[in-house]
Amino acid sequence: MDKLELVFKGGSDKDFKNLENRKVQEAFAVDMEMLMNRLRPLSSSKALNGLGKGVFELRKNGRPAYRLVYTIKDDKVYVLHVYSKTSDGTPKAHEETIKKRYKTIT
Repeated sequence: MDKLELVFKGGSDKDFKNLENRKVQEAFAVDMEMLMNRLRPLSSSKALNGLGKGVFELRKNGRPAYRLVYTIKDDKVYVLHVYSKTSDGTPKAHEETIKKRYKTIT
């Protein structure tokens, strides 16, 4: 099987590059490589129901917690959003960003 293409949507590439925690950034990079090779990521993953069909987040918990939101469509891994958070749940502003970027690929 061919390797999936990695596509960053919106400013998600800048968000990824600007993660302040290098270990989290490296872990997410390994996860994206695994997804591109059609393998299950090492990081905890969760479906984000209501934000788009097939939208998942990779999770690195702690203080702060980090999230990388992605979906896979048409042999491409789309990174929709990367962010850090300090509260429970997905903040509304991040949800809106995810929905907006998801709409650009459907």
